[in-house]
Amino acid sequence: MKIIKTEKNKNIPENVILFDIETTGLSAQSSYVYLIGMMMNENDKCVLTQLFADNYSEEKEIVNTFRSFLKPGTLLVSYNGTTFDVPYLNRKFKRHAILYEIVPENTLDLYTTTKRVKKYLELENLKQVNVEKAAGFMRSDRFTGEELTEVYAEYAGISRLAEVTKRPDVIEKADALMHSMLLHNHDDLVGLSCIFERSGIEDVSKGILSPHIDTNDYELSFLFDRPLFAAPFEANTGMFWINNGEHSSELVVSLVKKELKYFFSDYKNYTFVIDKGYAMHSSVVSGMAKENLKKCKKEDAYIKKTGDFVPVPREMADYCGENGIKLFKETYSSKELYAEISDMKGSLADYALFLLKQL
Repeated sequence: MKIIKTEKNKNIPENVILFDIETTGLSAQSSYVYLIGMMMNENDKCVLTQLFADNYSEEKEIVNTFRSFLKPGTLLVSYNGTTFDVPYLNRKFKRHAILYEIVPENTLDLYTTTKRVKKYLELENLKQVNVEKAAGFMRSDRFTGEELTEVYAEYAGISRLAEVTKRPDVIEKADALMHSMLLHNHDDLVGLSCIFERSGIEDVSKGILSPHIDTNDYELSFLFDRPLFAAPFEANTGMFWINNGEHSSELVVSLVKKELKYFFSDYKNYTFVIDKGYAMHSSVVSGMAKENLKKCKKEDAYIKKTGDFVPVPREMADYCGENGIKLFKETYSSKELYAEISDMKGSLADYALFLLKQL
């Protein structure tokens, strides 16, 4: 087994490992993993480490060595790793009697993150080579993972011959083949790191990345000092506008200026006052003329408010209830929810997160 280490000018947080594997096939039962690459923080330096199996018999050694890097709390970052890399390695752990399993809560799949905004991206597909290019990375490697299967098969034979014969031409050929495989894995990892650096949405979700918030008479804006997704795009979702730029991201919500209604959930305790056009608690209407009152139904139990409102995702309704934020509608049956901007002052960062979950 060979271990190749290269320092890179990247910023990878502690307890985070970006990883990628190269295999001779898709099935862990009938193929081998011959190369595992990692990018991580080692003593405040970003190091790209590659574990390379010189032959098929060294598979257990590179898998076990990879396992030794996985400390408690380590977050494993991949691209499409949920579908392939993670289940493949878990099967290899089991096959080689290595007592370890990569669990979902310790992983981050940037393919899943990028897929959230697929409809806004002008990309042919979400293959890593396309997404990393949109993120600004141009790879030197020209092989596909499938093509490297044949390269490794050739290498396994030639490297053995080089070891036995010591012939310079055979050694040179083996080195060239190995370089092709290492370069492909290297570019996969550097491309992954570019996608990772731009995927600020994960830090927003964790509360690590907070927006700068600004409001005026017409709109509410959230400015993030990092891109939130791998590829640049602009989009109007209907509820808000987003510009995921090269170096920052912005969300803009237009304020709704109109009269809206707040409906009381305990409508049976309210009476509709006809000449006022809204409901009042039944305990305070006893002195009013009976002909001006009627028993409230669900659709009558409301008060009216004119002001500056923002649209609220339905998924935020429970949060608003728990935090004393009143939700307004145009009619009882309306699906659209609104909250007064003044009511949202202490919850705007959370509001931005709920908006982003709509993507």
